[in-house]
Parts: sequence; structure tokens; C-alpha cells
Amino acid sequence: MSKAILKNFRGLRALVIMNPEAGRDTLERTLGKLGLEVIVVQPPGAWGGPRERFDLVLFDADSDAYTALDGAGLLGLPLIAVIGSEAPSQLAGAVRHRAASHILKPVRSSGIFTALLLAMNEHAARMRQHQETLALRRRLAGRRVVMKAILELISHCSLTEDDAYEWLRREAMERRIPMEDMARYTLELSTKSGVKQLRVTRPG
Repeated sequence: MSKAILKNFRGLRALVIMNPEAGRDTLERTLGKLGLEVIVVQPPGAWGGPRERFDLVLFDADSDAYTALDGAGLLGLPLIAVIGSEAPSQLAGAVRHRAASHILKPVRSSGIFTALLLAMNEHAARMRQHQETLALRRRLAGRRVVMKAILELISHCSLTEDDAYEWLRREAMERRIPMEDMARYTLELSTKSGVKQLRVTRPG
């Protein structure tokens, strides 16, 4: 099932890192009309530090705004680059910082909503993908632990692979803990030559 598209930005806090001559007034005014709270700083920019919460960042890609991005823990937010130069050396910074969208100079109100919509939804998709990757890694790590515990039981308790797996599953259910935790406990005792404390027997 496809995810709903985020298209209402009212109440979001936007940090704008731009000099006045880069079209900042138009950007700030349009963001305000769209319902965003706008905080403006000039590159490299300094503000209340990490205590302040922002939902997205718009920055002048032709300036030293990268100093602010790198030094303030903002790279986990949706980034929108305001671009005036198409020189590869200038664009490289926006690519390295994984800008989710961009606005071309001279800044006009007509393209700002589109940039917001693309950036916020692209960032949300990246976050979902990141969480899915973490979940897959956790499951993979859990399976490795279970397999390692099974091999220990086979080696030290003369169980078959099926019996070792069933024993782990049964013990986890009785102790009301995840099977991965039971596997880790088994391995911990095994390293201390105490696996026999578990009274391992063939299920049956």
C-alpha cells in the first residue's frame, strides 16, 4: 500500500540559511504564507544550538552555508538547496549533503511549494527505508545468534539441529523471552562451561 503524500506544512519550523541578496525575502514570505514558522540566519549562521527544533532547512548552496550545516547537527533533516550556479563544483556540496530538493535563483514564489513537497516526502521515504534496513539488520543478527546457539547445543549436548532449535524455542516460550535472548543466554553459559545448567534434553 502506498504511503499518503505529505502536502500540509502548516506549523513546521524552517531554518533558512541565506544572505538577504540571495532572494531570502521572497523565500521567507512564501514559507510564511504556507504556514511555516521561519527562522533566518546568515551563513555560516549561529543560533540557540541543538536545543532548538527544526523540521527542515533551506540553505544557499552558493555560499558558506555548509559550515552551519556541518556544525549544527542539521544533516538528519530534509534539506532544500537554493541554487544559483550550475557549476559542478558548486553543486557537489548539495549532492554530498544529500539535499532532498532544490529551488533555483532568482527565487520565485511559484516553485517553493513544489520544493517543499518533494523534499518532505523524499525525506520521509528515506527515513522509512532507514528504519526498514535497521529492522532487517536486527533480524539478521538475531538469526545469526540463534544459529550459533544451535551449533553450540549440537556440539555440547549431542542434539540434532531440529532438536536444538525446538529446545531453544520451547525454553524461550517458557521464560517468556524472545528466542534471540534465549540464544544469547545459552551462548553466555556455554562460554563459561555452564551450558549443562540449562538441563538440555531432547524435546519430546
